[in-house]
Amino acid sequence: MSIPLNAAQKRAVEHFTGPLLVLAGAGSGKTRVITERIARILEQGVPARSILALTFTNKAAGEMAERVAGIAKTRSLAFRDATISTFHSFGLASLTRERA
Repeated sequence: MSIPLNAAQKRAVEHFTGPLLVLAGAGSGKTRVITERIARILEQGVPARSILALTFTNKAAGEMAERVAGIAKTRSLAFRDATISTFHSFGLASLTRERA
């Protein structure tokens, strides 16, 4: 059984008019908010390839991707083409792609 989202978390998850920056302290539920937000966006018909979630560490990116995959599987959502990465990996991939 999961703990319900608090009011601020719920507002972030339900935000649907453009990009959203989630900035909060350790242990505040950022990863949960972002994963729930991605699931909600997918449920609203946005193609997974249009989703970009960036974080600072490989551990956080891996955990986020794992959580979204679990939610997507439970809710029968197509998630595979979403990009969940670190800022550094995404930047390197972008620069490498542009050089080719």
